[in-house]
Amino acid sequence: MPCRLWLCLLLACPPAWADWHGKLSVLSEYVYRGYSKSWGNPVVQGQLDYQDASGWFAGAAVSQASFDGRDYPEHTDLEAKPFLGVHWPLGTDWRAELSAYGYIYDGDVFSKPADFVEFSAALHYQDWLSGKISVAPDAYQRQATVDYELNYRHDLTDTVQFSAGLGLYQADRLLGKNYLYWNLGASWFLDAHLVFDCRYVDVQLDGDYAAGSRPDAFHPKLLGSQLLLTLSVGF
Repeated sequence: MPCRLWLCLLLACPPAWADWHGKLSVLSEYVYRGYSKSWGNPVVQGQLDYQDASGWFAGAAVSQASFDGRDYPEHTDLEAKPFLGVHWPLGTDWRAELSAYGYIYDGDVFSKPADFVEFSAALHYQDWLSGKISVAPDAYQRQATVDYELNYRHDLTDTVQFSAGLGLYQADRLLGKNYLYWNLGASWFLDAHLVFDCRYVDVQLDGDYAAGSRPDAFHPKLLGSQLLLTLSVGF
């Protein structure tokens, strides 16, 4: 797959002038657009990225993953996500961004290969409001999807930040429905490198979305109204 080559180049040939950042996180569940990528279980995630002064950025993230509770042969246990993008200022308050993300799995997802690429365009206002559109021409090697997200952040104190997000996932051909998902919570910056996040999530996707699915269809575990906890250390 081309995205596998992309990941190797990112890790093997980093530029010397890059501004490096890294993060290691423990999450109570891997939540993604209203469904679980860890079958309700905690996961460990890591990310390494760099940023050029001209606005280019690139990196890769790795996470434990389980879509099907390991009931299928050759199930996936790991997700790698290389990414590449660029952002640039639009005046003093606005910033635009274009990016591409690869999703690479070490096994099958519901008995079928699932590696794919997603392209995104975002618009940021200062540091507190962001809007993003993401298009996957062949999500999980099954169907095209489009996702719209709006995220808000506000510093309550020097060490506590409130944030909320609202998304619309156009995934009718993948999941049988276009639906809304949302979250709200707070991040507590324990020091310069350690962050604890507590977040409420909910989704407008009912339990019969997978009714009549083929054996190789995509029907991950749905989220209920629940709290998600994350502890991250970074540099």
